Amino acid sequence: MSTQLIADAVRNSRSRTESTAWDKLFALWFQRLVYTQIWEDPEADLAALQLPVGATIVTISSGGCNALSYLKAQPAQIFAVDLNDAHLALLKLKLTALRVLPDYAEFWRMFGEGDSEANAALYRDRLRPLLDADARQFWDSRNLLGRPRYGYFTDGFYRHGMLGRFIGFAHLLAKAARIDLEALLTAPADSPQRQEALSRLDRLFHSRLAKLLTRTPALLFSLGIPPQQRELLGGDQPLNEVLHQRLLRLINGYPNDNNYFAWQALRRSYAGAGDQCLPPYLQRSLYPRMRDGAGLVIPVHANLRRFLESLPAGQIDAVVLLDSQDWMAADEIRALWSAIDRTGSADVRVIFRTAGADSPLEGPELSPLREVWRRDAERSAIGFERDRSGIYGGFHCYGRA
Repeated sequence: MSTQLIADAVRNSRSRTESTAWDKLFALWFQRLVYTQIWEDPEADLAALQLPVGATIVTISSGGCNALSYLKAQPAQIFAVDLNDAHLALLKLKLTALRVLPDYAEFWRMFGEGDSEANAALYRDRLRPLLDADARQFWDSRNLLGRPRYGYFTDGFYRHGMLGRFIGFAHLLAKAARIDLEALLTAPADSPQRQEALSRLDRLFHSRLAKLLTRTPALLFSLGIPPQQRELLGGDQPLNEVLHQRLLRLINGYPNDNNYFAWQALRRSYAGAGDQCLPPYLQRSLYPRMRDGAGLVIPVHANLRRFLESLPAGQIDAVVLLDSQDWMAADEIRALWSAIDRTGSADVRVIFRTAGADSPLEGPELSPLREVWRRDAERSAIGFERDRSGIYGGFHCYGRA
């Protein structure tokens, strides 16, 4: 089922005559666990949406970090929709842990550190019995070495997943280039160590090797970037240059003592337990709200548009599309916004990100949508400026025209 849903989504990004072997390969690749952490900042989302208490939210789930973090806004319900069984299995594991575990310390050990042998027994004895069959099958499945996936939580969870492994590969390249990643993460901005690391980083991104690697579509699959989004990301600039600029925004745009995305990029871990430098769902002070609100988050394995079409009219107050429209052809985008129009409340807000700077709704092909929807420039700017991950070219917030 997951295979077919993902294949359909990738196929919808192009006409049948334009579909390539790379598209088919990406559909197979994206069935795996790609993101152990989502790379859209939930604090930026909430600042742009400005949700009233009791809102109903539909979001693409990915790893579930943002779906859970939206509980900070005290919604009535959150539908977390995804095509990828692996991402939904991760969200279901987090929800089960919130219902079962007695305190923040155990939840942190499992999902914050993800690096303790005790987590294996915690999964087997306390979480596994309460998972549904699909999630249990995913975490019980074994890799080529015969190791079950729940073992990821015993040796550094954020080193796993396709993106975690890609970041590990990037760290090896950085080590070979003698780039001090620790200086980039923790040294003062004007320190000689950090300036030297930035200089070496510049040389690496402009090397022949970097240019060669960024021309290879399959390499970017581990970043969750399908072939069509790769074209949007590059635009009229070399892809190595674009990725370099996005990385600099990630590690230089915000203080790293409060930017957990920089910690994941440079260390594949979080700075530590507490309330600083963490996604909201992992913050100690918000743990009671996460635990009490876990029942409000509903995982849904479906195509987002078809799920919206199944809901009653006027029910949804916010829709979070992540960067999914970068995958879509114009006809699919039109159908998606038609479903949002029917399902959304009078004050519904829609947010999404784009690999490039421009919103697809502002182009001539989708101009009829602007009769119904208006881009909120102020809220879009707030979302873009507060998005600490820094990896997207655009943040867009829309409401009814």
